[in-house]
Formats: sequence, C-alpha cells, structure tokens
Amino acid sequence: MKAKLQEGETGGFILLPPAPDKCQACATAHDPSLPHNQQSLHYQYWFYGREGRWPTWDDAMAHCTPEMKVKTLRALDEILRKQPAGDGHNQRKTHT
Repeated sequence: MKAKLQEGETGGFILLPPAPDKCQACATAHDPSLPHNQQSLHYQYWFYGREGRWPTWDDAMAHCTPEMKVKTLRALDEILRKQPAGDGHNQRKTHT
C-alpha cells in the first residue's frame, strides 16, 4: 500500500496556495458548479497529496450534478475525437 502524503506535501516541493480568487483545489477560475481542471498541475498534486493517486476526470467532476457530468463528458469526448489516433491521449481515464 502506498503511503499517502500529508496535506500540502508533494514529495519534494511545496505546493503554494492558489490566489484567493481562484479555486483552492485546482487554482483555476471557474464556477463552483463546474468540474475542477483535471489538467491543472496544482489539482493533480493537491489530489495526489490527499488520495495517494493521480486524479481522473471523474474525480474532477465528483462534486458536479449529473447533468453537468454529462455535459463535461460530451465535451471531453468531442476533444478526444479530434486527437490523432494512437497518440496515447485519446482515452478518458476513469476511476473504478
């Protein structure tokens, strides 16, 4: 079993807090009803520090309504369809 990092630890550097006007989880300006920015390095390390694993888009939208999750997944699918085949970035990872 992996040892979880303590809040704020990242295994070698300190994760500085986001600006007060940004989301404190992903350091991005977004409406609280929207998913966190799963691609944000701040969110990735913040999440890893709490959960001991890297976040998925499902994690980033766990707080969202079912309707927002559907909209987000549709948008992600559209983006991923535009990626060249075989580049390794055309799959939506989920946590099961």
